[in-house]
Amino acid sequence: MKQKLPNNYTKVGRLSLPVAKTIRRKAADIYIDDNHLRHIFMRHDKELRALGFDALTFVKLVVNNYNRIYKGASTSLLLVIYNGKPKVTAIELNLVLKQGFYEVKTATIVRKTFLKEEKLLWPVK
Repeated sequence: MKQKLPNNYTKVGRLSLPVAKTIRRKAADIYIDDNHLRHIFMRHDKELRALGFDALTFVKLVVNNYNRIYKGASTSLLLVIYNGKPKVTAIELNLVLKQGFYEVKTATIVRKTFLKEEKLLWPVK
């Protein structure tokens, strides 16, 4: 049975089974709703436009190209594109248990020192 989502959700990617098994989470689709997309636009539009992205394109880029996952606050995950430079891109995901999918909460560009205290879940060292 296909899951029914509210109309304001857009699928942006999927947490794959191999990665999900490694971090002991559920493999599931990743969605963003219009409110969270608007939040990203309102808070980060200037810096994203400077990089040539709109909010949705940026979210899809990170969700489909992350190379690290960190444990976020509570049950959230941080998907990160880490490139060794002073700033990295990060997306915070929350698992929506009732619906069985991950929801993008926010996306931003942060200093890599922001991740210093976070627990690296993937790739496993």
